[in-house]
Amino acid sequence: MAAATVQKGEGSNDDGDVRYSRPSKSHLEPLIFPPKRQHTHTFILLHGRGGAGNSFGPEFLAAEASCGKPLQELLPGMKFVFPTAKKRRMARSNRCTINQWFDIVSLDDTCFRNELQLEGLRESSTFIHKIIQDEMELIPCGNIIIGGLSQGCATALYALLTFQPPTPRNMEESSSLGAMVGMSGWLPFCKAIIEVADNLSLPVGQADIFASDNVAGSESNPRKEEIRALNFLRDNIDLPPLAICCPAALKTPVFLGHGTADEKVSIDHGKDAAAALEKLGMDVTWVAYQDFYHWYKEPDEIDDIVAFLRKKMGFESNQV
Repeated sequence: MAAATVQKGEGSNDDGDVRYSRPSKSHLEPLIFPPKRQHTHTFILLHGRGGAGNSFGPEFLAAEASCGKPLQELLPGMKFVFPTAKKRRMARSNRCTINQWFDIVSLDDTCFRNELQLEGLRESSTFIHKIIQDEMELIPCGNIIIGGLSQGCATALYALLTFQPPTPRNMEESSSLGAMVGMSGWLPFCKAIIEVADNLSLPVGQADIFASDNVAGSESNPRKEEIRALNFLRDNIDLPPLAICCPAALKTPVFLGHGTADEKVSIDHGKDAAAALEKLGMDVTWVAYQDFYHWYKEPDEIDDIVAFLRKKMGFESNQV
């Protein structure tokens, strides 16, 4: 495995080095594994609650596919970026402080007191959006992948659904991220997303503040219901509503893997996330791993992730 480097220098170079801006001093510099060949793609991966990028990164990249090769060998043009969540005080467990992307009271009911999740989702989404924007200075937006494990998956999904890159000149639509890869996770505000998309959360006679004007919907364009759901998520973290009919997030393919015996995050949460994303019209690949626990399964899930990226993003790997 190539040695990991924490990039601290200004600017960028041909190896894909870049200094990442941080919204606060509480965020550590991401751990970066440079590509083994010319930099063509970037994979931003978020650790789970209580973890850290400098421990999750090396462990994840040591996982091997069924051919016996790790991801760095299978995807030699890929730069891997492992950010670390800031320390946050927990609402439970005697209010101790741990690394977490956002606070959450219950993993049994991820919607319980979800107002406590907003501060963390706001700060973490801003942090991840900036990393994506910095990578877009080096490679096309469509060559950037975001993903995560457990709470990292939840945060990556939220960051994906609230990210809207600028529209390039002479183009009608913004480019979307290349893919999203989630492992053993869930989707924050999942039930509310479905309710807002179905217009079930509005009292009779109340104005629809999450709708966008002049969005009729078609086979290629999302309906007002999908726009409404995304604007709900954006409003949660103080982002302005989308004023376009083709949000980039809805064009990003999503892989979600989950063990059927997950003792920490029920597989039902993963299924609900997949169903909500499909309701928004997104391309979702759902894989359940029989009798597997709360983690990524080797080699099966590594094989599935590589196959998903090859199919959805169209690049070759060194897979045997």
